[in-house]
Amino acid sequence: MDWLILVIAVIFILTAFKLYSDHENNKNNRETVINYAFYKAILESFVERAYEIIHKDKLFIYSLEATRLKEEEFNEVTKEFIQLVEKLMGARFVKIYVQVFGSRDTFLFNLAEYFNTRYENDEVRKSAMDNMMNQELDVTEEKTNVPTW
Repeated sequence: MDWLILVIAVIFILTAFKLYSDHENNKNNRETVINYAFYKAILESFVERAYEIIHKDKLFIYSLEATRLKEEEFNEVTKEFIQLVEKLMGARFVKIYVQVFGSRDTFLFNLAEYFNTRYENDEVRKSAMDNMMNQELDVTEEKTNVPTW
């Protein structure tokens, strides 16, 4: 009979612990949703700073020349970007954002997607391409406007 009371007590304690744990998780999830703008602003500052550093060190010359990175180079720079964001954030913030995103894979995917989007919308590269196109159009117009005697 004593073992039955012991089993019931253990089941009761485990159930109470599980309910408390679920309550804390729900509380954390609610807090994350309520403070989403706060989390987003902090993350945005880190990724902006990391992108500026990577752009200056790795991408700027390609932007000026209006060329794109090769696939292997792009993948390597993306990895460097993610590592730089994590280094700038520190272990504590990385842990928080992994919790916000639900998993490390999702967090890293979102960082890579941010980098990819910023790279695709690179204004320096776009303006350099526009300048090159305008220069080519000016040269062809000059050739067509050459008087023939």
